[in-house]
Amino acid sequence: MFGGRKTTPTFSRHQRRRRAGTLGFPEGACARLKYLPEGHQNVVRQVELAKCTGRGLTRAIQLSAALVEAVNNQQKLKDLPQIVRKLSQFTIGPWMDYHTICRLLKELRELLTAHGFEDNPGVRWSNTTRAFNTEVFDVFDGSQVVIELLMKPMLYPSEDKSAREQEKIQRMQNLCLEILHHVFANVGIIAQERGEPLDLVHYLFSLMAQQRTFLNAATVLEDMLQVKKDMIRLENIPNFPELVNKFNQQQLANFCRVVSVAMSELSESEDQLTLLYQDEAAKRLSTVPVPDCNQEILVALPDFIQRLVDLACRKLDEEQVSLPSMMNELESWMTWMDSSLAFDALFEILENQDLAYEFLDDPFGPIQVPMAMKAMREIMYKVEVLYVLCILITGKQRNKVQELVAKYKLIPRLNELYEDLIWKCNIRRRVHGEACECSPEIALKIQFLRLSHSFCDHHGNKYLMMSESELNELGRIRVQAELPVVPEVSDIDRELVCKGEKGLLSKIIQTMKTEKPTSPFRFWLCRAVESFLRGVTCFVDQIWLLRRGLLEHVLSVIIDPDCDNKEILQSSFDLLGELMKFNYNSFKRFSRYMDSEEKFQKFLKQVGSHLVDSNMFIRSVVLSQEHFVTKQTEYSEFATTQCRLLIHVGEPKHRTKFLCSLINIIQVSTLTQENVSCLNTALVILMFARRCGSLPLYLQSLREEEMRGYHPGFLLNNFRSLLSFWESHYLRNDKECCALEKSSGISLDYWRETTLTMRGADRSNAESIVHYIDEPYVEE
Repeated sequence: MFGGRKTTPTFSRHQRRRRAGTLGFPEGACARLKYLPEGHQNVVRQVELAKCTGRGLTRAIQLSAALVEAVNNQQKLKDLPQIVRKLSQFTIGPWMDYHTICRLLKELRELLTAHGFEDNPGVRWSNTTRAFNTEVFDVFDGSQVVIELLMKPMLYPSEDKSAREQEKIQRMQNLCLEILHHVFANVGIIAQERGEPLDLVHYLFSLMAQQRTFLNAATVLEDMLQVKKDMIRLENIPNFPELVNKFNQQQLANFCRVVSVAMSELSESEDQLTLLYQDEAAKRLSTVPVPDCNQEILVALPDFIQRLVDLACRKLDEEQVSLPSMMNELESWMTWMDSSLAFDALFEILENQDLAYEFLDDPFGPIQVPMAMKAMREIMYKVEVLYVLCILITGKQRNKVQELVAKYKLIPRLNELYEDLIWKCNIRRRVHGEACECSPEIALKIQFLRLSHSFCDHHGNKYLMMSESELNELGRIRVQAELPVVPEVSDIDRELVCKGEKGLLSKIIQTMKTEKPTSPFRFWLCRAVESFLRGVTCFVDQIWLLRRGLLEHVLSVIIDPDCDNKEILQSSFDLLGELMKFNYNSFKRFSRYMDSEEKFQKFLKQVGSHLVDSNMFIRSVVLSQEHFVTKQTEYSEFATTQCRLLIHVGEPKHRTKFLCSLINIIQVSTLTQENVSCLNTALVILMFARRCGSLPLYLQSLREEEMRGYHPGFLLNNFRSLLSFWESHYLRNDKECCALEKSSGISLDYWRETTLTMRGADRSNAESIVHYIDEPYVEE
């Protein structure tokens, strides 16, 4: 729930099997019926007949009481089938005995949450006791019976509208919801099956309108939506805008757990993460994707974004907690905590005798409530809200959301919370070591950094991350460099920027410099700063960051012997590339830091041994070398005779080596958003080679590399198919084309012209790949 986002549960081989027969027996259940006491063996025939005709035994509750008792005694099922059978009597007609129903539901709950059958050595239906109990429960139609009880007040509305009667109904519904939650958590495929008809889903939304059933209904909804094959459409939820508008701040925070599943794609398999799969899926899509529709609906809700911003930025002492409200909240809060990592967190707090307590004024005397419990609750709320804001700020409604979060001062308000709550929250120890993400505090930091990254990425609002004095410093740098005014800086509303001496960006940089090289937060810290530099290279932004010692710090992390984490190296190289691109000052600082051959060789070793992670940096250096030689010619001598890094990357033999390695580690079938940059880096090297007339030499080097490996045609055919994919993927995606053009400074026309030339079928053209493939090995 906290570290990363929710994923579809992985079902065991047994759980994935389609249940046999119309009764929904697990595979092998019918075989067990063959060993029933004499007189009951004809049940198997009735089940098989029902499969063909639809008549006869279509539900387990139709089994005779004697048979159910016989199965229970033989399999030692501790009366679970009989309990379900007794409950089923209350699903028919309007009559209800709430006292009896609640007693039976509590017995069921106990069996589904405890080790009910661990004394049965013959159990082979499931790997765990709870899953076995749940499957027994579902085999005997328990899930359907509980759902019918849950929805019965809708089918047979009570004539008694008194508060006492409503309390009885809601107590029963809460018990039903608790049982369904345990059933869905124990065997996820049951949640998938029960969620296909939308009646139950819609009814759960309606239960969220009631204070007493809100959290239980939200929890079961989350269970179902996570495994549902098709994403729910919020436009089909009855009275959805009115429902959300009635939520208080606590309910809205918990509602974010539910709605986040309806705004982002469900977890994908490895194959579905490839760009090839995504492109083919996009071609088949004839309508607007459901997540985009749902995001549009949420953004259009009155005050929805403002309320999220208020929740995200609420200070801990803003909420006045009274004893009644605290106890009412804890009663419902604990309902869902048993299925979340927060449950462990709470009990670590309660077991810690050294915690400071807050004394609340009460007419009956001082009542002690852990202050840390309030902080924990607030942190969990912020994790969910920040995640939803992050999804919205990267979605199709991005510009509208950016406008609204700027208006409601999201960034300056988060800046005020940063040191006191966001980065100083350490309520409990890390259970699984330094990199453990299963705690609310760590999740809060990660979600905050993800939001900062998304907020800055390719958007002018990024300057809201600065304070007024820092914006003035940018202006002085621009004047000294004699550069034109940047509209995003000059037109910014100074009322919306961070208050105080340091803005949020400065605080993130400061945190990055104090974290250890192996810190689990370093990836997102680097990402947040790198996103500030993305887009058209801005000399002023680079100088501002260089003045804060960022380049030297990143270099120290890369050459640190203890730093071998792929994600940390990738984010560090990406940030370094953005800091140095086209910037003479950055390369001078690099040369000054790499003051020994030993340091320089360590750095080059990291670059070469982590090529996928460092390829964006290589591209930046190649672009800069060409820039200094052809455009900023006053630095040409520095680039060709003084800077070791630029000299190294500028040599054809090293570029050829990079090129062969980059093409050799990717294929069309394995391209993802993470490694497609390797293809673009290879293209940048070849575009510059083509400009100076040496493209044939590079293509010949690819052929020679093939022959050395005794694989004629393999490397070149692979590259040719990669170029075909590049054309189909990028040339129909305006956003990505624009990003390529801005970041490289190379026109899209030249990208397109170069790929078409190399992919051409003219074997006589020395700039065509097929020119270097022997005819028998050419793949069409």
